[in-house]
Amino acid sequence: MRIVRETPLSLTVELAELTVTMLLDGETAMPLTHLRGLDGAALPAADLAGADHSGDKLRLPVRAFLVQGQAGCLLIDSGAARAWHPTLGRLPAAMNEAGVGPAEVTVIALTHTHVDHVSGLVDEDGGLAFPNACRVFVATEELNAFRAEPRMIPVLPRLMPLEQGDGPMRGVTAINAPGHSPGHMAFLVEGRMLIWGDLVHHAAVQFPRPEVTWAFDDAPDEARASRLALMEQAVEAGWLVAGAHLPDPGLGHISRAGDGYAFHPATCST
Repeated sequence: MRIVRETPLSLTVELAELTVTMLLDGETAMPLTHLRGLDGAALPAADLAGADHSGDKLRLPVRAFLVQGQAGCLLIDSGAARAWHPTLGRLPAAMNEAGVGPAEVTVIALTHTHVDHVSGLVDEDGGLAFPNACRVFVATEELNAFRAEPRMIPVLPRLMPLEQGDGPMRGVTAINAPGHSPGHMAFLVEGRMLIWGDLVHHAAVQFPRPEVTWAFDDAPDEARASRLALMEQAVEAGWLVAGAHLPDPGLGHISRAGDGYAFHPATCST
């Protein structure tokens, strides 16, 4: 991996034939009580000593990722636009900093259908934010949820089902990671980088304690199992990992640390 460009809202790395760009949609904050233990209850204060928080709020960056190569330009997730918290919706600015226009996106794949991942598909006027993206891949298990959102009506003619092993673009493979949502997906890029959506929401707690779940996990036990399996696989394979809510710059390596794991953010010397 080689970092080829860094701006306040973006970071572009070169793998082999493909480049991956992290796009920061913004940052918001969530209650400490969103982190849950094995019993489903909010973690006690003693378990939050290492958390990245201010007062009673956890830092929550929101990111999307762009994969570019000769086969096209794949956008993985689309940010929150103006549909969630007011500090989000900076994806267009991040793309501009990265030197990529919305018309260059040829295909879109979603890790799942929560508001901070799908809302940027539609612009402020209700039209398609990425007019040349002729295919929008959504996990089969979440197609109905996507279709039920009125704001997504302009996107429906471009909707495509996504299954384990599918390749929304050459060099990118979908990997099932259910639990946070019924069809939650990760994407392996060139066998080197795993873009894993919402597998982790708060790195400072969930890497050392991957059993900790999140308030909005649809099936906490399943989410925990997916996290443990993919973290271990990433260590074994030496994959880079990238996530919607990982700390700056949103991608890096994992190592084992005691009974859990440690996240090592990517730097120019990585």
